[in-house]
Amino acid sequence: MIKNHWYLVCPSHEVTHKLMTRKIVGENILFFRERSGKAVAVEDRCCHRNVRLSLGFLKDNTVVCGYHGWEYDGSSGTCVRIPSQTEEAKIPKTAQIKSYPVKEFNRWLWVFPGDPEKADSVPLPDIPELNEWDFTYGSYTFRAVLESAAESLIDPYHIAFVHRNSIQSFMGQITDFPAEFNLKFVDDGFEGNYRRANVGKLSEKIYFGRDPYIRTFYRFYYPSISRLELRFRKRTLLILENVYAVDDEHITMMQITLWKNIFPMFPAFARYFMRRKSAKIVKEDIAFLESQYDIQRTKRQEVSVTGDEVSLAFRKYWRIQSKETE
Repeated sequence: MIKNHWYLVCPSHEVTHKLMTRKIVGENILFFRERSGKAVAVEDRCCHRNVRLSLGFLKDNTVVCGYHGWEYDGSSGTCVRIPSQTEEAKIPKTAQIKSYPVKEFNRWLWVFPGDPEKADSVPLPDIPELNEWDFTYGSYTFRAVLESAAESLIDPYHIAFVHRNSIQSFMGQITDFPAEFNLKFVDDGFEGNYRRANVGKLSEKIYFGRDPYIRTFYRFYYPSISRLELRFRKRTLLILENVYAVDDEHITMMQITLWKNIFPMFPAFARYFMRRKSAKIVKEDIAFLESQYDIQRTKRQEVSVTGDEVSLAFRKYWRIQSKETE
């Protein structure tokens, strides 16, 4: 599991003075906001009898274990009170749980589940649209191969087939063979662009434009975020997928759908529409990723062709980076 990186958790406004848990790259993490407004993250474990701290409650800036009442400071993970001891008794130095570096950036909360001393040396992916555009998102946990799940969004050919009942013709079709994907590698991943023929319905062309092609841009931010952006004449749709391992079998896929100038006069309707459409699209992806997981466990060989250029580049890059991370 790739731990020494920053991972998206949730929109900042969802972190309040209430306990919230996530399991990210094998780490059970407890999030909350202190009375001062500072967001913190600690291990979801009481070191007394190894129960979940999330079964307890908050008391100002400390988390109180619901089993025996041990209290932990949210910023450091240090046990600051043991009710069964007198006030004068020393708290054991080993009465400590992990605390995790967190940052609030572009309206989202990020956590660093690895070595805290390395956190400052690892840059966060700068995706300004997270701070500027309307969005909706959903998180899904299921069995899948992490590499395949991280690749799925930027696979250029699957859209026409996997999402034939949801996206249909809206995102256009690849009609150039061979397609030019203009792929290049950058410091934290790779990026490229290609064009999809505008084969949308008449109503879609009236609203999104009649240009013969839809400009399509893709990007991968190692190790967890894939990006697919479709630029119409006056409107833009951006999909981000934040994918990370939960344990040895399960991954969490958070799909964030953002848009610019789509139904701008009706923002509530835009969020409702995008939320429903995104949920359907993700469920279609999950069905194939789960089936792929079952078959890949049998070690069956895959057959690739020239059109798999983006997927093959992703896999090569992923495996080189993962090897260096070990």
